[in-house]
Amino acid sequence: MSYVIAIPLLPAIAFAVLGPLSNRARNKAVWVSVAAVASALVLSLIAFVQVWPGGHEGEAAYHASVTFASIGSVYLGVGVLLDSVSAVMLVVVTLVATAVMVYSLGYMHRDARIGWYYAVLSLFTAAMLMLVVSDNFLQLYMAWEVMGLCSYLLIGFWHEQVAPRKASLKAFLTTRVGDVGFAIGLAVMYATAGSFDFAVVLHDFQWAPATATAVALLLLFGAMGKSAQVPLHVWLPDAMAGPTPASALIHAATMVAAGVFLVARALPIFEASGIALTITMVIGVVTALLGGLLAAVQHDIKKVLAYSTISQLGYMFVALGAGGLVAGFYHLVTHAFFKSLLFLGAGVIIHAAHTQDMREMGGLAKKMPVTTVTFTIGSLALAGIFPFSGFWSKDEILTVLWHGEHYIVFALALAAAFVTAVYVARLWFRVFTGPEQTSELKEAHIEMLVPMGVLAAISAVIGFGSPYFAQFLGHEGQWPDAAIALTSTAVAGLGLALGWWVYGRRTRVINTRPLKQRFAVVYDALSLKLYFDLTYDYFIVKQFSRLAGALATFDRVVVDGIVNGAGAVWRAGAEVGSLLDIHVIDGAVNGTATIVKAAGARVRRLQVGRIQAYQGLMVGALVLLMLWFVVKGA
Repeated sequence: MSYVIAIPLLPAIAFAVLGPLSNRARNKAVWVSVAAVASALVLSLIAFVQVWPGGHEGEAAYHASVTFASIGSVYLGVGVLLDSVSAVMLVVVTLVATAVMVYSLGYMHRDARIGWYYAVLSLFTAAMLMLVVSDNFLQLYMAWEVMGLCSYLLIGFWHEQVAPRKASLKAFLTTRVGDVGFAIGLAVMYATAGSFDFAVVLHDFQWAPATATAVALLLLFGAMGKSAQVPLHVWLPDAMAGPTPASALIHAATMVAAGVFLVARALPIFEASGIALTITMVIGVVTALLGGLLAAVQHDIKKVLAYSTISQLGYMFVALGAGGLVAGFYHLVTHAFFKSLLFLGAGVIIHAAHTQDMREMGGLAKKMPVTTVTFTIGSLALAGIFPFSGFWSKDEILTVLWHGEHYIVFALALAAAFVTAVYVARLWFRVFTGPEQTSELKEAHIEMLVPMGVLAAISAVIGFGSPYFAQFLGHEGQWPDAAIALTSTAVAGLGLALGWWVYGRRTRVINTRPLKQRFAVVYDALSLKLYFDLTYDYFIVKQFSRLAGALATFDRVVVDGIVNGAGAVWRAGAEVGSLLDIHVIDGAVNGTATIVKAAGARVRRLQVGRIQAYQGLMVGALVLLMLWFVVKGA
């Protein structure tokens, strides 16, 4: 099974091929990316089939590693680990990535930099696949960071515009906040367990509760950033500024799923802590409920789906916090398919209506039948309606909560399910019914519709494999509890009914202004995103700007003043030194030379070369000598 190594390498090679090419050559070679990811999908399906017969119950079906560095006697390696969890993720990631790349052939065909788009998309897919098959936390972290870079590039792909530039920076910086916790968690993990390898850290090492809590919470903090959990969720809605197909990949099967995958991988550490599981569940249920409420007041179709993604990710964290690995992981899989379908459908709708505002849409069902059917399947799966995939995975989560006696969380999860059904109905009736807002509505290209059809078919039937999915992961599989299934279906039905009553029972939307005025405080808070962005802007962004401004002023006034003052003193000192050099040192040297020269001129008169002069000097010297003796004798 050494071919597993090729699964992440194929899209990475596609990036390596496309990256150095000129823009024109890249644009003509986008098929390289499509072929690479499609080949990775074929290999992933083969790996999935080979893992299936034995079940392996958490054991590795294939494992290979090599050492790339050493620190003293400690060796760090990179490896490939294929087990039931990674086999499922390989299929999900490659299938959605292939659908997105085929879809993008139609969606992005007029873009002047489509080649670069495909190159980054390939690297992004490769990073997620490498994360999935990693056999140690350090390698997982490296792939994690490459994904962060790729998300920055894809969200800001249209960097000529202000919104994508700001959104890419916001996503990059917000997720980096969580990544700091992840990095510290890895340091604590290594200091405690002496290894990053899954086999050692998750199975061989015995964690003390306090240390396990510290490591688990730090890893959870990293997962909260990538998977957009409250309060690190603020980047994801703004990330809709990127191309819609990229949003389908980022917000369905790759980046946001990475945080859930991390917690699922590290679940033994969370279980050793105990309290970390509770914190994970609380964060998840708060995120699920708040994300649904925020989705219910958005007018941008992509932002409705963005907040919906946040809410569904919260559901996954709830399941993992309750110890339901199978339930949380199953919802990750079903959500990847129906949410990528909804994003791709939103791209078709935006192309047809030439707007992202749902208030400017309507009547699409008459002109776009294929999009209507596929989008409806995705919507019903999201709302949790039988027999679509979301029904099965949500019921698995609710069953885990009920049997675990987490009754309050169970009630809040049901409330989130009700809100989900309401905003799904609001979106569907606003877009597909009512009067047409434009006469230019037409169906999308075939390369866009085929991927949507495939994802719709999967979303419609995958739920019937619920018990077998649990068995594949090495757990006992069973059908959903009938009472819980009926309860959740009734709740979702009531939500859809409410949405129809407000937005669908007439040809025009009912005036909701009186309702908004009655609950003005609540509505204003939701429309302002519960003040998260305003709070961060005031306490972090503006304070950072003020600090930067103060430091700039300090630099300009104080530091520059000191430097300029020192320069002035230096220049004055240099001038004084110059005068000293000219008038004192040069004067002393030149004066000495003058004295010597004058003395030499006078002494030179003695050397005239005449005997008479020398005789006169001798006589004078004798006279002086005699006078000296006379004076001395006296």
